Amino acid sequence: MKKIVPTLVLVMASIGFLGGCVSLNSSSISDVSNASSGQPVKVTVSGDLGILHLVAPKDLTQKANQELLSKCSSGKLTDVQTQLSTRDFLGIVQIYKVRASAVCQ
Repeated sequence: MKKIVPTLVLVMASIGFLGGCVSLNSSSISDVSNASSGQPVKVTVSGDLGILHLVAPKDLTQKANQELLSKCSSGKLTDVQTQLSTRDFLGIVQIYKVRASAVCQ
């Protein structure tokens, strides 16, 4: 029993360490008003892997904006918001994801 507990603790710590940490960064591209009427649209764009927070995928926000526009037939978006999330693995490798939402007028 005494050997099982340290092994179990080591396994659980390894799983937690390899699972990665998540950080979120949000921004608003335009004013957000509660009185907006229209069809809400949302997209999620995943990027490639980054390394040491030095190399990040390019054009994630532009891809999200293009996907939002493709879901809006009028081409007029208001209340645009983006959220960038990164997941760190071992502090070396990052996975980037952008979520964007807007109201199609």
